Amino acid sequence: MFLYEMLESYEQKNGKSRALLYMGKSFSYDALVAAVDDAAARLATLVKAGEVATICMPNTPECVACFYALNKIGAIAHMVHPLTPPAQLKKFMAAVGSKLLITLSINLGKYAPLASEYAIVSVHPARSLPRIVRFFFDLKVKPYKGDRTGITDYDDVQKGEYGKPTRADTDTGVYLHSGGTGGEPKVIELSDAAINALAARGKEALCIDGAHGMYMLAALPMFHGFGLAMCVHAILIHGGVSVLQPKFDPKATVKLLGKNRMHFIIGVPNLFRALLKRPDFSGDKLKNIYAAFVGGDCAPQDLLDEFNSRMESVGANGRLFEGYGLTETVTVCALNNFAYSRRGSMGRMMSGLRAEIVDPESLAPLGAGEKGEIAVAGDTLMNGYLDNAEENARTFFTLDGERFVRTGDFGYKDGDGFLFFVQRLKRIIKISGISVYPKEIEACVGELDGITGACAVEYKQGGKTRIALFLTGREYPHGELKARIESELSRYAVPSLIRYLAEIPVTPVMKADARALERLAADIAEGVL
Repeated sequence: MFLYEMLESYEQKNGKSRALLYMGKSFSYDALVAAVDDAAARLATLVKAGEVATICMPNTPECVACFYALNKIGAIAHMVHPLTPPAQLKKFMAAVGSKLLITLSINLGKYAPLASEYAIVSVHPARSLPRIVRFFFDLKVKPYKGDRTGITDYDDVQKGEYGKPTRADTDTGVYLHSGGTGGEPKVIELSDAAINALAARGKEALCIDGAHGMYMLAALPMFHGFGLAMCVHAILIHGGVSVLQPKFDPKATVKLLGKNRMHFIIGVPNLFRALLKRPDFSGDKLKNIYAAFVGGDCAPQDLLDEFNSRMESVGANGRLFEGYGLTETVTVCALNNFAYSRRGSMGRMMSGLRAEIVDPESLAPLGAGEKGEIAVAGDTLMNGYLDNAEENARTFFTLDGERFVRTGDFGYKDGDGFLFFVQRLKRIIKISGISVYPKEIEACVGELDGITGACAVEYKQGGKTRIALFLTGREYPHGELKARIESELSRYAVPSLIRYLAEIPVTPVMKADARALERLAADIAEGVL
């Protein structure tokens, strides 16, 4: 079954119930499906079945509608971070063979030059809101007044006809970006069947019989697998309400809690830290939280304890649980919940999914308590990495007749099947749940004249993950280096600490000793050095 068919199947049961809540405005399932149909008719004139369209937007009703619309006409939705620098977005679109860019009108200042190569559809951020809201928005954020050649406003796109997709639901329907299980940036191919398989387990994960009338925070963006599959698709196909936030707003979230419109909160550690810092995140309103789940990065135990203690202090039953997953498995595959939970663990695998701990070299399975690489099998696996046969051959393997994906993560299972994460084998740094790739940072600054060595590592300061960049060779002003990294990569990739060394320490096999540099960064942050 296709993604849009799963959405329509619930709309046909109870179309008048709420599906989306955006900036105080509610949208019914009937209204959402009508918006999807409208978007499909418009986009069908710009992209055909089997072709790729790029959605570079935060969470808005139009982002949701366009995503399902592309699925309905048989196109592939390529989801990209809306803060992606133009040069990188151009590379992304070229890599996937995209024909179209759908973005917010406030992004035209930086993305308009791409119209010379790609058709661009511009969406106003307040399009779905009352006109008075749009009026005041335009007073605050002036509309783009530059060259509009090749750019069409969403409502000016002519409508066309389209047929039912002929591809199978096991074929690729979505492209997401990830570091891959080896730490290199990759384009992940996900099928409708895999995303639906995870979403169908939503009731199991949340420990509910149905989600009708229950609200889930959708602050994690749709270019994030967790945000797309769980915060939007899963809650919708089970009849709940996806509360769209273009950017996480802790104040608005607390207000919605008080109105009993926030039952599930899914986010990265920093999201929960922001909530806990608010004095008004307290009192009887917390009793409206049914459950919360943290993913996208390892959550320290003290964060879980603080959140749960806050809940207990007001007599609330909700709890914060940690889970485990990766985009290669459409994100979450194991989690703690009300049915089963073990302190310090990532929880148990969801039904129908299997985790094995294998020797990273031989791929031989290891026993309970033995540490090795985590490998996952089941119906939520990606189709593979786009145009990367070599990496696909390295990542997939067969064990007992089942197809497994190597996660690049080091961990173990106990005798009761609880999964424990130890450390990442891959060199990915998570900043606010966004993947940052050290090799890209190193390559970015390594192109500068006179830089002879570079190594980017993560460290903790005040409980937050930060990036340290160690360099050898010619010294550049730190501001200049940071500006270059932000323009070429993203603001999440900008290091908080830059230090020049006489030489980069290396391991016995002459690779940069990232562990030694992580310790050095921690010492500097703590004032030891």
